[in-house]
Amino acid sequence: MSKDKFYIITIDNDNYPRTFDKKKFHNQLTTAVGVKAWWHYLESTYIIKVDYLINSNHIAGFMVEIAPDKKYFTSEIKLNDINGWLPQEAWDWIKENSNLNNSFE
Repeated sequence: MSKDKFYIITIDNDNYPRTFDKKKFHNQLTTAVGVKAWWHYLESTYIIKVDYLINSNHIAGFMVEIAPDKKYFTSEIKLNDINGWLPQEAWDWIKENSNLNNSFE
């Protein structure tokens, strides 16, 4: 039985080179093989839901391909102890994709 994992990816949006295409980056990241769902409610942050076989090294290799010379951070995250100030749609995505039973109100 496979279990999905979640990774947070934060990309440095300071001094975007003029040649960096944010829309292209977004499309490449969110449609990548192994990405089952994605969250992008903060400007430079994504949460991706992936198969359990994917790890941060896979994500780092892909980031180098689609965003060369960009600083970024990625880490597996557990969505069981979370808090913040986000739009309701962001909390709904987390709840639906992580199978959390508690509400975020």
